[in-house]
Amino acid sequence: MTTLEIKVNKQHILDIIRMEPVWPQKEGNDEKEIHYYHITDALNRKWQTIGYNVSDAIEVFEKEQNNVWTRIIEPAPFNPKLTTNDLIQMFHISSEDEHIRIAMQIILNSVERRNEFIARSIYINEQDTFNLLCNMKSEYLRHLRLTDEEFTELYAANPVEALSVYFLESVDILLYWEWVGAGGTCEKAIQYKQDVPEITLIQAIERAEDEVDHYISGY
Repeated sequence: MTTLEIKVNKQHILDIIRMEPVWPQKEGNDEKEIHYYHITDALNRKWQTIGYNVSDAIEVFEKEQNNVWTRIIEPAPFNPKLTTNDLIQMFHISSEDEHIRIAMQIILNSVERRNEFIARSIYINEQDTFNLLCNMKSEYLRHLRLTDEEFTELYAANPVEALSVYFLESVDILLYWEWVGAGGTCEKAIQYKQDVPEITLIQAIERAEDEVDHYISGY
């Protein structure tokens, strides 16, 4: 029934049930009628789609993206034990998409955030998954980052972890020493984040280097 080429829904289907006809007829060949189908996906969400048969309904489910015939009718329940590894499995994040795996681990660093990610996801494919991660990272950096006190306390205990959580990006010991070598401190990180909430650590390092250069040159 569908001629779309791009698969926008790539998650596994756990269950599919044929429901009533879309346009009931008094008489006719049931095999030629379009039926509603209810699908339960790997995220434990229930969808409604349509098709002549199971194969056709699955094809519509995988490729339909205008919400006319294919839509979520029951969201996934909150999972208090949801882990990052669970998400990686559910969203089919391959080993080749290491940047998405790392982003999930850093950005979705609580069970509440991981459940929010599922609640806000619609179609499961690499591009939509990455776009949602970027949007949520931006929101967290602008509205839900660590408080100054939390960051200061964590920075004193483990500066590498503190910078990773504060900037929501991967930070290793080499990048930390680059930050320190540029004159970076806990106080400067707080100041830079207050000025530009979405500043990256590399941009913060460049800003710290510029401040040192200006101080040395006297300008």
